[in-house]
Amino acid sequence: MQDKWLAFLIAGLGVLGSHRVKLRLWFIKRINDLGATGFVQLQLYIKRRLTYFSMRQGNEADYLMGGELVRGAYEVPNFEPKTIVDGGANIGLFAIHANSYFPKAKLICYEPDSANFQQLQKNLALNHLQVDTHQLGLWSKNTTLYYHAQSSHTGFVDENPPGVPIPCTLLEIEPDCWLKLDVEGAEYEVLPALLKNGPYPRWISMEIHYFNTKGQSLLSLLREHGYTIEGAEDPSVNCTVISAYRG
Repeated sequence: MQDKWLAFLIAGLGVLGSHRVKLRLWFIKRINDLGATGFVQLQLYIKRRLTYFSMRQGNEADYLMGGELVRGAYEVPNFEPKTIVDGGANIGLFAIHANSYFPKAKLICYEPDSANFQQLQKNLALNHLQVDTHQLGLWSKNTTLYYHAQSSHTGFVDENPPGVPIPCTLLEIEPDCWLKLDVEGAEYEVLPALLKNGPYPRWISMEIHYFNTKGQSLLSLLREHGYTIEGAEDPSVNCTVISAYRG
């Protein structure tokens, strides 16, 4: 019963507008009360498989990530991927979700933040998953970027200091790959470089930042390379999630 209540709370927190300050604080307190020893743990069945998700107690960003999982933020591919690449893995909730659907796929995670990376490894261990993990960000080349925080759970990266330095790499794509990108604006560097070099990911799940100002450029690029796009395309929103697939 507690898991159902917790799932309701983190899902509800994620749909509350930022202006609902008192109500958001109420939800966060209720979630915190369900934790112990610094963590809030949720057990959730995905595809009839019991999975475990540990969120850091009092960490609103973790709760929002958990809420996205419960609400089903990403559409699942209609084929069996050979590899699943999680770019911006955060604390591992997408990786565990994707593995529940495709347990035979090779799973690769990239997460540059040291605290998130530690929690990512904990969540993967809770679910007994063998995963290639890399404490790296993603970019159009091997370089060092700088993370600039904007709020408790958002920010952006670029090549201009000051900021938190992040070693970055350009990932390599294998055939029949499901690629997920949530990389705080780096998608404008990563995606063009991937599509220029090939091979192409067969399915892309992507959170597009700054959608209202330059997101259409990514959609046009995907269509030029033979992708069909599904998802929210409201040109007025700052951030949206899309799926893009070939074949």
